[in-house]
Amino acid sequence: MDALTAAPRRLGALPHPPSWPLVGSLPYFDPPRVHLVLEEWARRYGTPYRVNLAKRWMLVIDDPAEIARILRARPGAFRRVRPVESIFRELGIAGLFSSEGADWERQRRLVMKAFDPAHLKRYFPGLVMVTRRLLARFQRAARSGEVLDLQLEFMRYTVDVTAGLAFGVDINTIEQGDNAIQRHLDKVFPSINRRMSAIFPWWRYVRLPGDVALEKDLAEVRRAIDGFIAAARARIAADPALALQPGNLIEALLVAREAPQSGFSDADVSGNVFTVLLAGEDTTANTLAWLTAFLADEKAAQAAAQAEADAVLGEHSVLDAFDRVDDLVYTEAATREAMRLKPVAPILSHESNEPVTVCGIALRARTPIATLMRPAGLDPERFPQPMSFRPERWLGDAGKSEAAAAAKRVLMPFGGGPRFCPGRYLAMLEIQMVTSMMMRNFIIERVGSEPVRERNALSMLPEGFRARLTPR
Repeated sequence: MDALTAAPRRLGALPHPPSWPLVGSLPYFDPPRVHLVLEEWARRYGTPYRVNLAKRWMLVIDDPAEIARILRARPGAFRRVRPVESIFRELGIAGLFSSEGADWERQRRLVMKAFDPAHLKRYFPGLVMVTRRLLARFQRAARSGEVLDLQLEFMRYTVDVTAGLAFGVDINTIEQGDNAIQRHLDKVFPSINRRMSAIFPWWRYVRLPGDVALEKDLAEVRRAIDGFIAAARARIAADPALALQPGNLIEALLVAREAPQSGFSDADVSGNVFTVLLAGEDTTANTLAWLTAFLADEKAAQAAAQAEADAVLGEHSVLDAFDRVDDLVYTEAATREAMRLKPVAPILSHESNEPVTVCGIALRARTPIATLMRPAGLDPERFPQPMSFRPERWLGDAGKSEAAAAAKRVLMPFGGGPRFCPGRYLAMLEIQMVTSMMMRNFIIERVGSEPVRERNALSMLPEGFRARLTPR
């Protein structure tokens, strides 16, 4: 029976963690660890369970089939939780990620065009250029014995790639190091995460020092975005052919803005530019950092990735042929394995738009639902030795089996349904480019013996991961 129409149980009948008067279970929520808290409660109470969010009950589930149904039913029966849209809008960064309904439908068509595989192929020389810059940066670090925060290095790389592909701008944070856009972007996601987890929206009534700092960070990024927009407008004015065939996302947004009765505003243009910068920087960089951490710890996997890079790149230090990307089979398997163990979006938060039934639980309209994305990937029936990093589970006959195909469907690292991540092709291309470059040129050694910690800041990143590179 379909889980959205099954005979329902009551939400109030489900088990729940400790709850305080007025504030419910919110005092137990530490924003950087909130995903770990929800996963621990899932192990303790079973799923589905409920959580009291200051007199509002949230359903928590981890069933991949139910999660997939919710994702497919957006933006109709479900939406992102309302604070996402309101917080992003009041910060002036409302774009595709935070929009809903008809507003989302209108913006999605444009953003998807900017990230289609054909556009990525045209941009590939630019991607090679940015990857060479990162290689040069790593070569200098290797010669000096510098200990690297690779997550930060990857953030600079992904910002440069996103700015080049989506905006036609070479901001070159890799070589500049202390780039203003990078510095201010790094502070926006944690601030958004704090507001999303807040019991009370204090910033609407009183400005604390952190709120003042956030406003300054946002103003600096907006100043840069205004420059991108002005440059794109100048390009279109100088070359009217761009109005018929825009060269990148920002040009497409501006052309749409000027179309008669487009309903597209300057705020839409700015909001989507800001959103793409944030999304393009954070999630891909964090996936790269987790993958690199696994390869540093698993010497056999690193050796296998090095052998593949040697074979595919040959005499070259960077992959410079777009049609060879698909040859990086082991690299893709290692990436898939890293995303299974360390999904950078371990929680997706939704809300019902209407009365629905989820996991056999009857929900009213506007009931929040937290979907835990990692537990299915740690199911020993689907993934033998689930806590082990084993890229070979995705390779050869094992990777082509029906069991492997079913296993792939439960992971959903890029979401699912109509709101599937539009940047997924670019993300995988960046990961394959950087990983093959590192494997071809370096040996990665983790510095320190402390476990790498997980920290949630809307996207889950590795905290305490430091590495040293040795030339091969």
